[in-house]
Amino acid sequence: MTSSKDNLLTYQLIAGCSAILYSSIVLLILILPLYYLEGVVKGFISFSFYQLKMGDMLIKLPELERAISLSIPITLNSLFLLLLGLNSVTYWIYRKHSPVLARLMFPTSMATVFSTTFFYMTHTVYILKVVESLTGEYVVTNSAGILILGQVILKSSPLANMMISPTPFLSLSILNAVLSTMWILRIYMKLSSQSIRNRDQK
Repeated sequence: MTSSKDNLLTYQLIAGCSAILYSSIVLLILILPLYYLEGVVKGFISFSFYQLKMGDMLIKLPELERAISLSIPITLNSLFLLLLGLNSVTYWIYRKHSPVLARLMFPTSMATVFSTTFFYMTHTVYILKVVESLTGEYVVTNSAGILILGQVILKSSPLANMMISPTPFLSLSILNAVLSTMWILRIYMKLSSQSIRNRDQK
């Protein structure tokens, strides 16, 4: 009995740590600025908010507004997964196993696989497209000729470099889903074996 409980606690700890790692990284990328712009257009861009200025004028871009809206479900999913992960580790510290957490973490972890794909699509289709369009020289043509206003220089944060390829995050989300699946399967295997033993005793 103790061995079985220890086994479940191990699954709980590993799944909890994986959930904390994945959700923490995603939340950092969602909240912290990914790109900084200097020059004619100044400001920063993140998934959750942005601020761009040309002189004293604030710039609003529909693509970035859309990216913010699309990031809301990803943020909520990551926050919930982080909460589940923290609770799983806390329960493990007190040597308590929680099947309820396993049942909640299973669908949430499965959702992260889809949200990770959606996450990268949002970055590629909206944010990266805007960033590429903003960088470079700003040239105005009028009756006096061509007037070069200046350049916009792009600086990427280390978090933005993590968005170059979807493979690391997708792999981490799949690993997270696999671990939560193993945990929930282990619980049902235990329940099944207990049911068989009870039936044999009768």
